Amino acid sequence: MLAAAIVFFFLALGSVAFLICTLIPLSRKYALSTALWFAVWGPCCVLLLILVILGIVAGSVAFQATQMRWEDAPRLFSTLGWGTIIVGGILTCVIASVVAWLHQWLIHRFTFVLFRPYATLVSAGIGSVFGWLSIWLAMVWSPFPHAVWLAGFMLPILMIVFGAAAYLHARALRGNAPTGLTWISPEEFAGPSNL
Repeated sequence: MLAAAIVFFFLALGSVAFLICTLIPLSRKYALSTALWFAVWGPCCVLLLILVILGIVAGSVAFQATQMRWEDAPRLFSTLGWGTIIVGGILTCVIASVVAWLHQWLIHRFTFVLFRPYATLVSAGIGSVFGWLSIWLAMVWSPFPHAVWLAGFMLPILMIVFGAAAYLHARALRGNAPTGLTWISPEEFAGPSNL
């Protein structure tokens, strides 16, 4: 449950970042990659949590095997814990940045025909995150007995609204055509003018 909560937390942060980027015209072309940057943090934090748990287990085995005194344990675990968190955070930031950069580079080399369904599906997924968030908020804070059902109806509606908006406005999520190292023409990048 903790791992799922961590992953969902970062998916929600990525969804909010996506929404903010789409509201600012100059940052729209980075909206999908920004959402991915936050989404990468979830699995990386879960992996970091697993490594910390394994470290604690290994530390307790080492204490038993070496007959160390338990008075030294808090200092040792504190040092290992903060070192793991700092190194893990730096590595996660680097990994997320590289993944987001590669994503941005790749989606700017899709033809518009491929990009449009991709943006639609990802945006519908982001809408589902907002739908699940509304269900969770309704379960936790709503005094109304049927608020969860109402929030449950919002889930598919939000998916359809986000997906349809991305389908209709996919061109705004693109930016300018790439100038170097591209395998598509500017016409393929922009798509037909009637779309």
